[in-house]
Amino acid sequence: MKFMTLRIAPIEPQWFEQKAQVQSHTWHELNQDHIPQGIVDAITPEFALRLTRNAVHDRNQVTLVALDDDQVIGFTELLRAPRPPINRPDAAELASLYVLADHHRRGVGRMLVEAGKHAIGNDRLVLWVMAFNANAQGFYRHIGFHETGHTQTEDMGPELEMINYTDQ
Repeated sequence: MKFMTLRIAPIEPQWFEQKAQVQSHTWHELNQDHIPQGIVDAITPEFALRLTRNAVHDRNQVTLVALDDDQVIGFTELLRAPRPPINRPDAAELASLYVLADHHRRGVGRMLVEAGKHAIGNDRLVLWVMAFNANAQGFYRHIGFHETGHTQTEDMGPELEMINYTDQ
């Protein structure tokens, strides 16, 4: 049996490509058959790498990676100021949280969220989850988030409902 040597760290250039691979893989895994295939296919490892490189220059964003034996198995991206339509100047936004499926239910997501709060300097978080993503909704409820009652529609060809959650 292999034991995980898990750690959470701020992203560094040596992990950019691995993070981009995880981002592309998890995006495809999550969204296949839920959003138009053209949008699923747009998040290639190369595209995700460009996003990752650009994000490190954004002072509003913090990116952390979950590492198991120095291999990226997940990541989170947080924003110091939530994007509209969220009007919560007291909160940060958990903009993304992805963990490879074979590492689910091992505490990785919770560790990323807690480390993200510390890194962003705010223990109040808000986030959006696609309505079809029951697994993510269950995870967020499990770690103490609750629905705010606010929704928004994301136009991805078909309109997709997004549900707002907060931990406060």
